[in-house]
Amino acid sequence: MHKIQSCLLLALLLPVSVMVYAGETPAEDELGFTTEAPSAGELTGAEELPLELDPMVVTDPGLSFKQEVALRIVRQAYNARRSDRQEDIDKWVCWLGRPTGSHFKHLSCARNGDIRALRPAQDGRFGQAFRKAGYGKIMQTTRTVNRWKLEHALAELPGSSDFDREFLGLVMAGQQPPRDIPDDEELDQFASAWVQVGILYKADKPELEQIAAIEQEGLTLKRYNRIAELVEIYQSVENQVSERIKEQPGTDIRHE
Repeated sequence: MHKIQSCLLLALLLPVSVMVYAGETPAEDELGFTTEAPSAGELTGAEELPLELDPMVVTDPGLSFKQEVALRIVRQAYNARRSDRQEDIDKWVCWLGRPTGSHFKHLSCARNGDIRALRPAQDGRFGQAFRKAGYGKIMQTTRTVNRWKLEHALAELPGSSDFDREFLGLVMAGQQPPRDIPDDEELDQFASAWVQVGILYKADKPELEQIAAIEQEGLTLKRYNRIAELVEIYQSVENQVSERIKEQPGTDIRHE
């Protein structure tokens, strides 16, 4: 699975536009950057591959399928911490840093195995075994990347990290997963409507009253039914809905 994801990252990130660049960046201490990036002295002799990410407005709802896949891969890798565990050698890590001789930040992505291959051992030698296994290359953007805008772009993607894994799992299985998932507001609306519909259904109220209850929460019947379908497809969406339903009055109501 990780090797397939490696191929996806290489295939999708190089030609695809996925983020906004330039502009003023907030102070570093205002940003919640948690990824543990390799220090400047840890990587030596790295072969950097260009990570061509052209400018685009990532909040535009018209993201292409490839662009969304690329963003979700980056979000997983950007939130990941570096690991030296053998089972994590094919997991990706992305970080922001200043290349040697540059005052501006670039986004770099590499597998844990690549980082280990390029890190000097205590005796001064490199990870030759990892290099022979095909590790040792780092992908890096040729353009500077604004950290605040990058993190804002990733945060604006709907769905959780669990959803990212489900979404990418479907992609790696050769499927094109549904992309019209509900945002937090719609999840709140759906959970409330679901409980209300259950109450009305149990009371044998007419269908028109049930539809009115859905619309009162701000959803159309079509969108309500679509979210119900997505709950069946994505376990992460079902979990989010279940958490919200537990907070609703009348949670003992069940649709039959």
